[in-house]
Amino acid sequence: MPKLTIDGNTVEVAKGATLLEAAQQLGVYIPRYCYHPKLTVSGSCRMCMVEVEKSPKLVTACSTEAADGMIVRTTTDKVKAARKDVLEFLLINHPLDCPICDQAGECSLQDYYMAYSLAKSRFPQGDKARRAKRRAVGPHLVLDNERCILCTRCVRFCAEVTKTSELDVMERADHSYIDLKEGKALDNDYSLNIADLCPVGAFTSRDFRFKTRAWFLKKTSTICLGCATGCLIEAHHHENAVHRIVPRPNAETNTWLCDHGRMTYKAVRAGDRLAKGVIKNGVIDLEPALREVASRIDEAHSAAAVLGSPWLSVEDNAALSRLAGDALKTENFCFDFTAEQGIRDGILINKDPAPNTAGAMLLKAARGGLTLEEFSRRIGAGQIKVVVTEARAAAFIKDVVKASGARLIVFATNKAQIPAGAYATLPYASYFETPGTFINHQGLRRRAEPAVEAQEGVKPLWEMVNKLAVYSGTSLRLHCAEDALKGINF
Repeated sequence: MPKLTIDGNTVEVAKGATLLEAAQQLGVYIPRYCYHPKLTVSGSCRMCMVEVEKSPKLVTACSTEAADGMIVRTTTDKVKAARKDVLEFLLINHPLDCPICDQAGECSLQDYYMAYSLAKSRFPQGDKARRAKRRAVGPHLVLDNERCILCTRCVRFCAEVTKTSELDVMERADHSYIDLKEGKALDNDYSLNIADLCPVGAFTSRDFRFKTRAWFLKKTSTICLGCATGCLIEAHHHENAVHRIVPRPNAETNTWLCDHGRMTYKAVRAGDRLAKGVIKNGVIDLEPALREVASRIDEAHSAAAVLGSPWLSVEDNAALSRLAGDALKTENFCFDFTAEQGIRDGILINKDPAPNTAGAMLLKAARGGLTLEEFSRRIGAGQIKVVVTEARAAAFIKDVVKASGARLIVFATNKAQIPAGAYATLPYASYFETPGTFINHQGLRRRAEPAVEAQEGVKPLWEMVNKLAVYSGTSLRLHCAEDALKGINF
């Protein structure tokens, strides 16, 4: 293993490690534009140049392999002058867009200018090159070629990660620019990662553009519930509204995030969010809705049943199991869900669209209950007259419910989720508004954390279940989500 010295500190690194990686190991930051740890090395931006003793000229830290006995300096006058020159070169034709650029506040061109340059431009503003601006290049991205510094991260991402190769560097020398290949559109399932990768705001998100300034955003670490992969994410929010979702890179699941996962937050702000109950097609206040649902459950008595959901947290499914066992005193409950697992596109998107199939099966192991097949058979045989479940889980039994005429009572966050023929719908808070535990397809247990507050009157599902039990004459004594887990070892 090579041992070298960087700015007076000695470090031992793995064979094949670069000078930039060695510096990072020591906590020494070297500025960079084109380098990304999950993409091939380009070495084109020249921002990471450092001085190596006995080397006749500066070398790029991102592409130079560390060798035993090397003495590297990252802050010499020669290095500082090179960084200043590189920045002047990159800024020669860069437009003065900062006041209207979405990248402002998290732009490395701004940051590096302040840290390593502060030089006035020697190039007249009127002589700056003009290129195409604000051009939609796909369903999620806008391209501004004037801002581009040709770091080629976007080109390498499309070639190496998605393997769709929509982008390329056109022309040569100072005429070079990034553009779509003929007949292509930037519409792969991971296109918004390019907005994250772009260091200067050449690519920006059509969804996020002009919503708010980056420095206003608060960040909440949570998980994506778009499928069973369970990617780690950050929810960026301001004034009780989520504005965007970005990946939280980790070794276990994800460096990137699919576009579908990034859009899951939209349901929180959608115009069809439920804040009241729905009986058949009529919207009514929550308390009367709960009373009506409790009456229908009591009417069915032993023919009432509970179906869990792989879209719900472990805590909320546990509350449903308590409703069945402690309030309804019925054996008609089911948490038996199976789905084909595995990454279907070789990157992140799982074959299972539900985020907590593993968590539901864990609850089945702890609580027992019917198989989904037996549950469906009992509905068809008329042994079950009322089913309480989560709206999306109702799809597992929709045909047999329709044929039998059983009443369907569902919990839903949005009107669009309500299945056809549902007798009653009760609202609950989404997992951007309330915490919950989920287990992904690898068996990793992860926590969704609230980024924003729910609308007034909208409660977590476990709390709605607790209220429903009270209206049915039983107290489950659920004062927090964790109370539902009492007696369950998971």
